[in-house]
Amino acid sequence: MIAAWSDGTARYHGKGSVIGARLRILTYHRIGPPRQGEFEKLTVPPARFARQVGLLDRLGCGFCDLDMVPAFLAGQSVSSRRPVILTFDDGFAELYDHALPVIAERGIPAVVYAASDRRTADWVDWDGQTAPPLLAGSQLNEMAASGVTIGSHTRTHRRLTQCSPAELRDEVEGSKKSLEDLLGREVRHFCYPFGAHNDTVVEAVRSAGYVTACTTKKGAAAVGADALRLPRLTVGKRMGFLHFFRRVVLAW
Repeated sequence: MIAAWSDGTARYHGKGSVIGARLRILTYHRIGPPRQGEFEKLTVPPARFARQVGLLDRLGCGFCDLDMVPAFLAGQSVSSRRPVILTFDDGFAELYDHALPVIAERGIPAVVYAASDRRTADWVDWDGQTAPPLLAGSQLNEMAASGVTIGSHTRTHRRLTQCSPAELRDEVEGSKKSLEDLLGREVRHFCYPFGAHNDTVVEAVRSAGYVTACTTKKGAAAVGADALRLPRLTVGKRMGFLHFFRRVVLAW
């Protein structure tokens, strides 16, 4: 089961021997029916998402929470086999209907990165369609209460490497405060919009008090890696069953 602990204690759903040398962090965006536009390739149909999670669960993968990352990177043993973390960028409202039931049924931890001041995903072109809505505050609260970790994806999904120092601070610190005020709990985890980051951006994230930050760099996290530059593996429409199995399962 998922426990919504607020003291920073790591949460796990898994079994097997001690954690290995690599941690796979999976990146999802939309879970829902296909749409035209730029994000279509990053959309995973609900049935496929359920199959992917079910496969990982049946194979004994250890679904972990981001709070365990610092201990893992420091080389401390964690009781989990084939460690994997599910992350969802942008916080599309469809996650409430199509992702939450799947992970809640299995008691699996997950992370949603929300842009605190956005209501729709209007930072990309939706090919003439209305930009899809993002999770409302009530939905974020309900997901957090069920054990889903809510992380920051800035206030407005700005490309942080193009921000002035004042804008950077507002996007990074302001989003943390907004989400903490909404949720009534500490927000410890961050994700760089578009994956855009440099030393200045990373230092701003560190100064704001975040414990981890995810990038779009491909790969698995190894012991000794920087907790504020975590690599991930994006799961999108083109990743069918065999591709998913090779990239996520066999590559451990």
